[in-house]
Amino acid sequence: MKQVAGSISHRMKQNKMFYISVAPFLILFCMFSLFPIVASFFLGFTKWNGVGVPEFVGIDNYTQLFNDPVFIKSIYNTIYIWFFSTILTLGLAFILAYLVNHYIHRAKGFFRVVFLFPLLVAPALTAIMISVIFSTNAGIVNSFISLFTDGVFSYEWLRSQFWIKPLIVLIIIWRWTGYHFILYIAGLQTIPSELYDAAKIDGANVIQTIKNITLPLMAPILLVSVITATVGGIQVFDEPYVLTQGTGGVNNSGISMGMYLYQTGFEYFNFGLAAAQSYVLFMLILLVTLVNARFLRNRT
Repeated sequence: MKQVAGSISHRMKQNKMFYISVAPFLILFCMFSLFPIVASFFLGFTKWNGVGVPEFVGIDNYTQLFNDPVFIKSIYNTIYIWFFSTILTLGLAFILAYLVNHYIHRAKGFFRVVFLFPLLVAPALTAIMISVIFSTNAGIVNSFISLFTDGVFSYEWLRSQFWIKPLIVLIIIWRWTGYHFILYIAGLQTIPSELYDAAKIDGANVIQTIKNITLPLMAPILLVSVITATVGGIQVFDEPYVLTQGTGGVNNSGISMGMYLYQTGFEYFNFGLAAAQSYVLFMLILLVTLVNARFLRNRT
């Protein structure tokens, strides 16, 4: 034991400049990342309004959550938004990247900028644009449909319990397709063109080429893309908050887990319950990420 301790002490003395150089980062990480993570875990077993001493309540917060219909609905809404936004965003980004990489021979940089432009627009502004387009009285969509009807078409898209989630998905697709497009373009350009030439000589069609060459060689890029889309999709907050003006929509039809967590903590000042929600959210992200990673590993 003394030999091990002496060896560790000797190695620390030998590398003391390294430890001194990384010490500021480690101190800041412990203060602003590690400590809040550990503290919120214990806070999830208490009842606390932000003032005074937290009251220990055991697993009551978690029991309350899974008996709360709004929280159950927020889980359903989040999974709905994450699933459809991920499938459609990644699918559209891959198709655009494949077409640009194989059929556009000039000005590829122009397409990178164009598709990346929505990412530069704040999500709040994007949600406002969508709310204007789908507004009841002066929206572009209702005005367009009115051209084909006898009277004025005035459907309340933003108050519809069915359409509010597809509108949130539409905002996410518009905003994040360019980001994944850039990832896929980078991945496609690393595949040697000789492989495509050999496949063409062997008589492979486009589908067979994508299935047997493109997707297997882009597996690491796809994994990064799916994980980032999963983490972002399950944590979605800005888009439903702005589109529903912080209400969650009619009958909470657009409320997400992130949005309900914010309401619980900073509107109802129930920080213990909000901490418990954050760990349920974390477990959902971890579960979906592991399933996605396992699925992609098996497919490749």
